[in-house]
Amino acid sequence: MNRVFIVAVPDEVETQGEILGSPVIFSGVGKINGATAAWNAFSQGYNEVINIGSCGSLKTPVGTLVKVGQVFQDIDATPLSEYGETPFEPNSKQIVVDTLSPITCFTTDYFYDQNQRSKYSQRYLDMIKNCSIFDMECFAIAKVCKRFNIKFSAYKWISDNGEHSDWKENCKIGFEQVKALLHE
Repeated sequence: MNRVFIVAVPDEVETQGEILGSPVIFSGVGKINGATAAWNAFSQGYNEVINIGSCGSLKTPVGTLVKVGQVFQDIDATPLSEYGETPFEPNSKQIVVDTLSPITCFTTDYFYDQNQRSKYSQRYLDMIKNCSIFDMECFAIAKVCKRFNIKFSAYKWISDNGEHSDWKENCKIGFEQVKALLHE
C-alpha cells in the first residue's frame, strides 16, 4: 500500500516530513484545504490516506483517541435539500468510513468555542451535541477519497471541548497515541 498521512497543521504532530515511514501532506485548516490535500494525494498516486489530528468533543473526554466510523458535513442549502445534504447529490449526508467504529464526526468550517454559542445556528449546535466528535477537514478528505477509490481512515484525538487553552499539549499526547496504535 502506498500510503500518505494528511494532517491539518504541523503543530499537531511535531514533524515535518514523515510519520512511521510514510510522507505527510499538511492540508491547512478547513474543508477546502482538506479536499485540496486529498486531491494532491490522489494526483501523486497514493492509494491509502490516513487523516490524523485533533478534534473537539462534548461527549468524549479530552485525551481520548478514536477511529472515525461515520462523518457528516456542515452544509445548509435549505430549501433545496435538508441540512447536511449537498443539493442534487443523493446520499450526501454522511460517509461511512469504518463500519466497525461507532464514532461519528461532524466536519464544519466553524471553530467551536463554548464561549460564543450564540453565534451558531441551532442545527449546527445539534450536530456538535449529537456527534461523537467535531473537526474541520475529515468529511472533505473522505469525500475525495471515496470519489477516487482511495482507501481512507481517520484517527482523531480529543484535544478540547470548546475550551482551547491546552490544545498544543493535548496534541502532543494524542499524536503519541496515534503513533503507538499504528505502529502495532
